[in-house]
Amino acid sequence: MECDESMATLRVVGGRRLKGVVEVSGSKNAALALLPAALLCRGHVNFYRVPNIIDVHILLEIIKALGVEVFFENETVQLDTTRLTPCPLPNGSVAQIRASIYLAGVLLTQFGEVTIGLPGGCPLNRQVDFHLDAFQKMGAKVWLEGEIIRAVCPKGKLHGAVIELDPRWRSVGTTVNVMLAASLAEGVTVIKNAAMEPEVVACARYLKAMGAKISGEGTTVVKIEGVEQLSPADWTVIPDRMEAGTYLLAGAITGGEVTVVGVPSEWLRPFLQKLLEAGANVDIGDDQMTVSMDGRPRAITVMTEPFPGFPTDLQPPMGAFLSRCDGVSLIVETIHRDRLLYWDELQKLGAKVQVEVAENPKRLPCLAWVYGVPELHSGEVIAPDLRAGAALLLAGLRAEGETLIHQAEKIQRGYAHIVGKLSSLGAEVDMLTEEPERVSGHVGAKSGY
Repeated sequence: MECDESMATLRVVGGRRLKGVVEVSGSKNAALALLPAALLCRGHVNFYRVPNIIDVHILLEIIKALGVEVFFENETVQLDTTRLTPCPLPNGSVAQIRASIYLAGVLLTQFGEVTIGLPGGCPLNRQVDFHLDAFQKMGAKVWLEGEIIRAVCPKGKLHGAVIELDPRWRSVGTTVNVMLAASLAEGVTVIKNAAMEPEVVACARYLKAMGAKISGEGTTVVKIEGVEQLSPADWTVIPDRMEAGTYLLAGAITGGEVTVVGVPSEWLRPFLQKLLEAGANVDIGDDQMTVSMDGRPRAITVMTEPFPGFPTDLQPPMGAFLSRCDGVSLIVETIHRDRLLYWDELQKLGAKVQVEVAENPKRLPCLAWVYGVPELHSGEVIAPDLRAGAALLLAGLRAEGETLIHQAEKIQRGYAHIVGKLSSLGAEVDMLTEEPERVSGHVGAKSGY
């Protein structure tokens, strides 16, 4: 089923100091890995604290196309995978989100073959080569035919292998996909230079709750011993650390004071350290963090790295915050080459920057020298992607006057109830075009389930 995305415009009236408490929703990146993992078993599965965001709805639409019965209401997802049936998943909804690639690993290890369109998501030039190479090392034959991926296990089942990822990136997506595929494969799979992000650890622990034999999650070496079958298990999605960081920055950029609850501070340690270096006040308590800011930020250097380093997803919001720095800040992006392209739009709101992005798409890092300005001004901009949209939103919250952010549905891909949460902090924001309802209520679900 294709998902029609109507264009949305977010109206932001800036100049208000945000103050208050935000309870963080479930993690986007964790939920998008956990939902495919449930397809490795047969039966009823419940997920709690699932964020009500566009990407989750799109993924559920794809899962429903596989014969799974879906119910989504009040941050609870119920799946009945009893009638899971493999079928080709061409471009359409698959091409709208990056997480659709996880279904390749799930279906390949379950049924010995898969046909699926190339994944989509934010335009960050993220490749699928790592995933396909891993499948090949595990015994699959893989073809990339235009926009379609085809993979077949000649022996009917994947086998264990040593999968060594590039240590510069420690791919989150590939780590998750290999764990999914290896859980039902024959033999032992070892992932070297594995991603260590909390969302990866959450996926591994959920698989273990289903009966998978996994060790080393949270380190750079993960070992998976394949089992014959997995059993249904219920699970609660971990909180979203990217959402937490964004709201903390909203407090800082507006000269206010915002507290987020529900996220362990150790998940954001490098981010919080950079806020301190920039002159923000940071208070860490039990299961909560508070950030406030007086005056302009000090110029600092920010370099993105795989976890436990500074997260690339928080680089654009941090860039918006640093656009008002006293001096010249340097942003070094080492993960995604196109992550700095939000500056084209941010400059329309008065930011000043010099960006260095090499023509060679494989060359990293990319650099941005941010020349701080005393104030930003309102304007009309377009959100290039999810995190870029968040950066523009933060800038709009700071600028005096009315800012219009077009294609704001991209922000709704990763931030649940963002208008309501910002309004509770004192912001004046509203969505001029609402997203249509997606998978919700009893969608293909049995009566009483």
